[in-house]
Amino acid sequence: MFDLCQLISHLPPTNKPLRIAARQLHWFRTAFEAHAALCGELMGCRFQIDELKLARVFVRWLKNIEQQRPAQKTERREFFEFAPSLMLSELIADMPLKTTKPPQQVVQGSAAEFWPEGYVATTFCLTVYAATMDQEFHTQVEINKVIDDLRSWWSFRENANEDTSYAAGFFQRVLGHEPNWSMPANFSARYQRNLI
Repeated sequence: MFDLCQLISHLPPTNKPLRIAARQLHWFRTAFEAHAALCGELMGCRFQIDELKLARVFVRWLKNIEQQRPAQKTERREFFEFAPSLMLSELIADMPLKTTKPPQQVVQGSAAEFWPEGYVATTFCLTVYAATMDQEFHTQVEINKVIDDLRSWWSFRENANEDTSYAAGFFQRVLGHEPNWSMPANFSARYQRNLI
């Protein structure tokens, strides 16, 4: 089911750079709703979105990226890779999606079947990230095969239930990075570790 190009093509249009649009609630909400609707159609299920939870997630994410934004311009690209992992942590912490009809059109034993809400939240963050990286840096995003590994999803869900910052680490793994598992949602800890 995971076709990044297809998911990117369904992002809502904007006359602003995506890095700006993604930090505006109207675009963010519209993009999340469109993504959930498309995934529901592809997966053969329905999702209900809690608008209040989604707004709270968005506000917490904005505060988090503002607090962690690096002062050095040399860290800009690294932070672009990190910011969506914070979004996934917030989505997992206060999941605004609820499956109202279980998936009917997914591969049995797939991540989409196992945890449809988590799968949609993760692919949403990947979609916005990939579109932004293409626009800002003309870079194609490489997705690690962990995206299809059900054992990784089991671990992700179980560990994120205990500590939602684990979601940030999972997202970084999907991008092919080895997270700082002691502080996966802390940019400075991640950046320092990558310099070593």
